[in-house]
Amino acid sequence: MEILGYERPDGQIGIRNKVSIIFSTDCSRYVAQKLKTLFPEGTQLFGYPGGCAMVDGAFHKLVALGNHSGSAAALVIGLGCEGTDAYGVAEAIAATGRPAEAVKINEAGGDLRTVEEGSRILARLLQHTSQSRRVPMTPGDLIVGTECGGSDATSGLASNPVTGVVGDRLIDAGGTYMISELEELLGCSDILATRATNGEVAEDVRGAITAAERRSFESGRFAWGYGNIMGGLTSIEEKSYGALAKSGTKPLQGILRDYGLPPRKGFFLQVGEPGSGFFHGDPEGINQFAAHGAHLALFTTGCGSTTGGLIPVVKVIANPNRMQLIRDNADFDATPIILGERTVQEMGDDLYAEVLAVAAGKLTRSEIFGHFEV
Repeated sequence: MEILGYERPDGQIGIRNKVSIIFSTDCSRYVAQKLKTLFPEGTQLFGYPGGCAMVDGAFHKLVALGNHSGSAAALVIGLGCEGTDAYGVAEAIAATGRPAEAVKINEAGGDLRTVEEGSRILARLLQHTSQSRRVPMTPGDLIVGTECGGSDATSGLASNPVTGVVGDRLIDAGGTYMISELEELLGCSDILATRATNGEVAEDVRGAITAAERRSFESGRFAWGYGNIMGGLTSIEEKSYGALAKSGTKPLQGILRDYGLPPRKGFFLQVGEPGSGFFHGDPEGINQFAAHGAHLALFTTGCGSTTGGLIPVVKVIANPNRMQLIRDNADFDATPIILGERTVQEMGDDLYAEVLAVAAGKLTRSEIFGHFEV
């Protein structure tokens, strides 16, 4: 299957071609949303639902998302007094060669004048984006992340193992694969450490999962929800071992903490920079992948999910009952595994083909429905 990507000035190649509309503080979210409404085609909206304080992690995340391979240009909307300065975000994005401009509401003269000025800027940026050069891509150019949400017993038995097969196939083709959610890998540190490429990586993963376990005990909050229990999972350990199946079998290259592209190809664990989390939840995890350069994400769910994000999200469901109830939101039906009709390997090959189709331009359900959770 031919994949034609969009070439960026910094050398990245994207599978989507968007202008990013970024609100640098919650106080400018409304105007940014107005501009998204006026220019729905070819734009994507995200931002920081805080902003008053000077938070380095949040600033870095906005810049990383603005510099994502799917973003050809950016318009940053600020209020004017926030710590996550709109001009600073735009300047950092523009340093990669992308056109990036900023408007501050307090300087432009209020909402209406900001919408007017922003509209003219967006017209220019969209015209620029329409001229993005197409270049060939291979599977080895792809970066894919996998997350699970609303897990049930079928997640660990079918959906997660299927994505693990995809991860292995992608890495064999020269690509990059990552998973996240250390809080859902409790008890798995020794298993992952045996896959580490060296002793330093092994100790790092042990330490990171131990720290996640400590945080869970201190807060009294584990990655454990009502739907997990109703779906047949009996403990956080059982859930964690099922989540581990997403990782495939390839050597662990390291843990990604600083936003930007992975330092090399292969399999990684991903965490966010300190202070960068906008909120806790599955959409946040998808956008963490984007901040680390992922072109698209696989999302397994047994209870059902509507999660979208700034990158295409391929939803995988193996629960036959849930597949019937929420079929409209599903991209890949893995129920034949649970029904005993096909093997994990066979379905993994099919899901890998679906990943390549999405990379080549096939829209996912979350893209069609317009989910843009930030």
